[in-house]
Amino acid sequence: MKRSLFAAVLVSLIVPFSASAGMTDSFSNVVEKVNPAVVFIEVTQEREVVSSPFKEFDWIPWDRGQREVPEKEKQIIKGSGSGAIIDAEKGYVLTAAHVIKDVDAAVVHLPDGREFEAIDFIYDTQTDVGVVQIDTEGEKLPEISFGDSDEVKVGDWVLAMGSPLGEALANSVSAGIVSGKGRKSGILGKLGIENFIQTDAVINKGNSGGPLVNTDGEIIGINSNIISRTGFNAGLGFAVPSNIASDVVEKLITEGVIVRGWLGVTVSPLDAIEDEDMLEEIPERIMDRGGAYIVDVLDDGPADEADMEAGDIVLSINGEGVKDASELIKIISSMEPETEVEIQIFRDGEKEELEVTLGIRPGTGRQGGKGVVTGKDRETESFKKIGIAIERYNEQGEADFSEGAVVRYVRPDSIAEQFGIEVGDRIMEVNGEGFEEAEDFQELIEDADLEDGILLNVVTKNDKERKVYLKEF
Repeated sequence: MKRSLFAAVLVSLIVPFSASAGMTDSFSNVVEKVNPAVVFIEVTQEREVVSSPFKEFDWIPWDRGQREVPEKEKQIIKGSGSGAIIDAEKGYVLTAAHVIKDVDAAVVHLPDGREFEAIDFIYDTQTDVGVVQIDTEGEKLPEISFGDSDEVKVGDWVLAMGSPLGEALANSVSAGIVSGKGRKSGILGKLGIENFIQTDAVINKGNSGGPLVNTDGEIIGINSNIISRTGFNAGLGFAVPSNIASDVVEKLITEGVIVRGWLGVTVSPLDAIEDEDMLEEIPERIMDRGGAYIVDVLDDGPADEADMEAGDIVLSINGEGVKDASELIKIISSMEPETEVEIQIFRDGEKEELEVTLGIRPGTGRQGGKGVVTGKDRETESFKKIGIAIERYNEQGEADFSEGAVVRYVRPDSIAEQFGIEVGDRIMEVNGEGFEEAEDFQELIEDADLEDGILLNVVTKNDKERKVYLKEF
């Protein structure tokens, strides 16, 4: 049976891409300018695995202490990707989120042979944008600046830079053109915000996170993924536009998290509507000016509460025209939750105005966690040791722990999540001791030992008292 071209495989990369910019005999001047700041990122992740699969049958979770706990051994998984230094003074390295997601350690290798340990990882999986911070140790580093991806045109030359297939081919360069803009590959899932630059510059595994640059040596994209039957370059590479990346980076660095507004609808472009009867009902002037077609409205979401319906066509938000589905997602995602917006729709041959209060986009927050976490939260002992962030202040901006430390964020796969701690729970005591300030709470957590066990007296968001015993077994 002949294989369809559309049966292609989507491949996430951890090595350089390709790009293009204008007719020229050589791109050597661009490479000389950019290459010193293009880095190879070596990552490691530590996992615990049961040393013998048969030992699992000697242990039952609810029978701890009576049966032998299976022995576990640490397994180190290695990977690599590419990146670009965007702030030499503070040591910020731009890369793709999937390169650094869930890693435990990373070493950033510069072309001149210098190596630096990573001291922090922040990323946004919904755009595949990540930042690694390195300890520069006071050394002078090169850097690359962002260009304006909105100014990029189909047919422009671009260069994809990075380390395809790993360190052996570090600092490779490939040239190509911009093949398209506003592309979706589906690689980021249902919640992904995809508006990729498509290029035929050669991109392979290992290029992920490397810069796509224009002929001025500016970053106009982050190499993210390819479409290929074989897993190797087939001329279909995709990069996150620099204008999206720069906005995300700024929020990640200053706030430690991306929090997005959410409408609670499924949308499609007008030209994707297949129902002929429905198409006939849409005036030609609407088809010409554009809009976002509402395919489905999620139950109890913001749009549902505002009486938006499947079949509506969104024309504008707060007076700003919406030309397609991607633009609707971009506008809403750029807004804060709880923002009140005025949405103009086309329904049953007429225009209507709806008032909608935006919700929080699912998956928002670092690592897709529950609630919201900031950069300061990630430095606290409660975040590092047990995986939670707590409210620090009351509405008046004053410290108030008279009713416990309110959990604002629970890190996925943390020990707090494993033992059922939820956003909204109030921690009243730690190992039998109360506290009156955030600092007191953090000190109690710091002094506690997970190997011995940490006993938390908790009042749930439903006002039920429970004791939670956090312990590493």
